[in-house]
Amino acid sequence: MRITKVTTRNGDSGKTGLARGGSVYKNEAIIHALGDIDELSSIIGVCNTACDDEPIINQLKLIQNDLFDIGGQISLNQDGANIITDTSITVLDNYINHYNEALEPLKEFIIPGGDLFSANLHVARAVTRRAERTVVELYSENLENNNVVMYLNRLSDYLFVLSRFYNKNKNIPENTWQR
Repeated sequence: MRITKVTTRNGDSGKTGLARGGSVYKNEAIIHALGDIDELSSIIGVCNTACDDEPIINQLKLIQNDLFDIGGQISLNQDGANIITDTSITVLDNYINHYNEALEPLKEFIIPGGDLFSANLHVARAVTRRAERTVVELYSENLENNNVVMYLNRLSDYLFVLSRFYNKNKNIPENTWQR
């Protein structure tokens, strides 16, 4: 699909069109899910501007592409086939395992922080959790083996572990919860 005109005025009545055809009100669950996925991709873009590690930047760009695919799947067929494959989930699992190997086990909860990059990873993690909740609501009748839900669940873990790993490599101490 090519966008040749951004302002169409079609949404002025509170409705928006879907890629599968038809239109829905902008406050429907499908639009909330699409908006959260879009916001998540945007905050990952912010993360990339603050990162100085090319392999991590490339991982995050791959994730942004996956998120675009997820948005397309939702817009085309909200309860249809998974465009996110088991391989996409395995890639995230591998990243998590790789970064986690260099980290000490958690003894307390981590309070988000670090430098600009790692702090924004925590924002991305929180947005991921919200996106996961809205997608679960959208797919409430089709949650078993739903790769989009599994991917988002794994993505929040990846962002958390990546933040810890990045802080460790930059010699930024973890800010832990103090009881």
